[in-house]
Amino acid sequence: MKKSLLSNRVKYYSYKIMRSSSVVLGLVVTFCSLTFANSSYSQKILNNTVTVKLENTPMTLALDKIAKQANIKFAYPDDIINNNVHLNYTFKNKKLSVVLDQVLTGHQLAFSIVDDVIILRKQVPEDKKIINKDINISGIVVDTSGTTLPGVSVILKSDRKIGTTTDVNGRFILKVPDEAILVFTYMGFRTQEVKYTKEQKNLTVVLHEANSFLEEVTIVGYGVQKKISLVGAQSSVNVKDIKLPVSNLTNSLGGRVAGLVSVQRSGELGFNDAQIYIRGISTFSSSLSAPLTLVDGVPREISNIDPEDIESFSVLKDASATAVYGVRGANGVILITTKSGKPGKAVYNIRYNEGITRFTTLPKLADGITYMQMSNEAMTTRGGAAIYSDEVIEKTRTGEDPYLYPNVNWMDEIFNKTGKVRNVNSNISGGTENATFYVGLGYYDEVGLYKTDAIKNYDPSISLKRYNVSSNLTIKPAKNTEIKLGIQGYLNNVNLPFESVTNIFADAYSMTPVTMPLQFPDGKIADIRSGSISNPWASLTQAGYANQWRSQVMSNLRLTQQLPFITKGLSTSAMFSFDAYNYTSNRYGKLPDTYLALGRDADGNLLYDQTAIGTEFLAYTKSNVGSRTIYSEASLNYNRDFGKHSVSGLLLYNQSDKIDTYAASLENSLPYRFRGIAGRATYGYANKYFVDANFGLNGSENFLPDKRYGFFPSGGVAWVLSEEGFFEPLKDAVQLLKFRFSYGKVGNSLIDGRRFAYISTISAPGGYSFGIDMKNTYAGKEFGEYAVDVQWETSKKTNLGLDLHTLKDKLSVQVDIFKEYRSGIFLRRKSLPIYAGMINAPFANIGVIDNRGLDASVNYNNQFGKFSLALLGTFTYNKNKVVENDDPAWKYPWLERKDVLLVNALVMKL
Repeated sequence: MKKSLLSNRVKYYSYKIMRSSSVVLGLVVTFCSLTFANSSYSQKILNNTVTVKLENTPMTLALDKIAKQANIKFAYPDDIINNNVHLNYTFKNKKLSVVLDQVLTGHQLAFSIVDDVIILRKQVPEDKKIINKDINISGIVVDTSGTTLPGVSVILKSDRKIGTTTDVNGRFILKVPDEAILVFTYMGFRTQEVKYTKEQKNLTVVLHEANSFLEEVTIVGYGVQKKISLVGAQSSVNVKDIKLPVSNLTNSLGGRVAGLVSVQRSGELGFNDAQIYIRGISTFSSSLSAPLTLVDGVPREISNIDPEDIESFSVLKDASATAVYGVRGANGVILITTKSGKPGKAVYNIRYNEGITRFTTLPKLADGITYMQMSNEAMTTRGGAAIYSDEVIEKTRTGEDPYLYPNVNWMDEIFNKTGKVRNVNSNISGGTENATFYVGLGYYDEVGLYKTDAIKNYDPSISLKRYNVSSNLTIKPAKNTEIKLGIQGYLNNVNLPFESVTNIFADAYSMTPVTMPLQFPDGKIADIRSGSISNPWASLTQAGYANQWRSQVMSNLRLTQQLPFITKGLSTSAMFSFDAYNYTSNRYGKLPDTYLALGRDADGNLLYDQTAIGTEFLAYTKSNVGSRTIYSEASLNYNRDFGKHSVSGLLLYNQSDKIDTYAASLENSLPYRFRGIAGRATYGYANKYFVDANFGLNGSENFLPDKRYGFFPSGGVAWVLSEEGFFEPLKDAVQLLKFRFSYGKVGNSLIDGRRFAYISTISAPGGYSFGIDMKNTYAGKEFGEYAVDVQWETSKKTNLGLDLHTLKDKLSVQVDIFKEYRSGIFLRRKSLPIYAGMINAPFANIGVIDNRGLDASVNYNNQFGKFSLALLGTFTYNKNKVVENDDPAWKYPWLERKDVLLVNALVMKL
């Protein structure tokens, strides 16, 4: 009966999914095909053959012999086995099902199978059996503050095939037998079992957060660890805090994590990526200071990821946390994990946001009358003549002829007061113990603040549309085998004016309000003689438009195999990833005819001076950028507890090849290759003392073959003082007190604008001329870039940290003091004189920067009756000093740039 109900349920949800998306249909078909994998596995166990001879053998010993022969395990309460009974049987190549029938039935024992474990129970006589009908139960799951928890797994303990997950409001409905025991699990919270009886109408289940990090795990480099065991400086972002109505994920990160600085230099749609720095800038180029960003373990850009598809977001800051990334970890690391499905019936969520956007502020510009009066004052107070007569000022004031005496507020003419933003997300997830799935779809639509000309037959407005898809499928074809397939992608379309938005804004800012009107009454465009469009309204609406498409498909396939037959806790994993990115820009531009009015004739008609002869039709240009990236890794992992001792280890190999699909030169057409080995070993004792050692061994294409690889080790220790016995009297006041220290070396191999630094390049300059009237000209070739024997940029990082939980875990504080000394920074030599005759000065490992600072975060969460209060505060301070930049000695000491402050950053947010 249960099997029939489950089958009907699967068919019902399959039908709903089919109507929603063909992608979801494919996943659910896979899900359906694996729904009854457990029952087929049970049948396989029962078909195992047994050869055993039992002579006057006690029941427990007989069960042990049968288990060894059949390669299974028995589980049973001690009180149901009667060892006074001795068995006498002989079985030769008999199926396990036959053996169990003969051995158990005669002793009032029955069995059920879960994986490879046979569970024994007392057999109830037929006349004493009570028929329990399944009942529908409902309930809600909340945390200790009363906040509902969506996505909580609810499983029937006696039959793990029966289950569901809570919806977006934390509610669930499930059909189970009377007096069922339900198991509630949710990441970051303790697993809880609740017994349900038919007398209860509705359940309210309160889940408690994992206490003092002892139970909670978090994502680290190439794996997961218990939070209590973390030695490195690492912070996590609450995913709910970054679900903001913005087009770019990087715009929502500022102030969310201590030590992370976000600088957004443009608000233009499609070009509004924020620059992210972790603990400041420790090199001479901000473009080379960006952190490594990984999505599901693969290096990827994060700007266009839909926050709704993110499961976890972590930031790694010190050497202990980033050393496994070797040469790519010097600037810190950001780890994003996308959502996967949870066992239970299919759950569908939809979220819709719509809002308006507006400028935070705009420059307040003078009107025409004020501008002319102030211009006259500026001239006359310095002995000059007034520029504007009183008659012109008065006619401008009265507005009697706005085409000859304009008074234009350019900001009002090119900008709307508000823009529009719309965001829709939907996802579906579910599955069984053997297969789970998650599929999410997203749509983002934003219209900018610039105005358009309604009579034009093309659209120069600024707008952005983005479509996201994310899917993750997890399959367990065997008990110790797991396969994960993830496919994500986005399609981003941006429409904008042909002229640069930066230039349009600059012209609106600098153009005087009395120079020209927008256009004349007969449709002629107003502009001055300048060789290009100076009328900001004309640049915006009359010069054409551009349309850009960005798309990326990301895929990763991971196989994880547990190896308990070798030793418990040992596993191996392999992953393959293929990403494809493409950018296309289509530009349609023209130059309109422009005029200025000189006056009016006797009939009152405007007299024009044509200031530019334009083009009638739009001209078309196109540009493309693209790349293909293949990434692979293989690892051996170990994680095991021995009483109070915890040991883990990792050994990993990875390689990536990125190909520029629109390369313009031979050099750029060659794959950008990265290859490395990473390792980690950790030890913990009694959740009090922790030791962590990491290393990265990486190779770079930029260096000589015999100097291509670099070794980057790190180590750290941690002491959880609050777990000491002498601290017990203070536990009511301080729930967690932990100290951390780490030191290590990481590196960087990127040279700004240069590949294969050990190879010289030859260029063909314009030649040289000499003689009378410089008529003798000779062409030639010379070195463009000189071969240099450079090596790794190295960064030595030290970190001292404190973690504190108090007020019954309501208040948590994390403080880190850090120091970084980066040497061997790639710079072009500045001390070589110009008469050395080099086109480009060679690179060398000569730069040195010292960076130090402090970052801290404070979190407070409390419940006051039906109200909850959550406060977050972050503090970041860092100071960078240039120690060496190869500048020659300056004539005056105050011009010296060595040993001076490069960046002094102080960031606070509440």
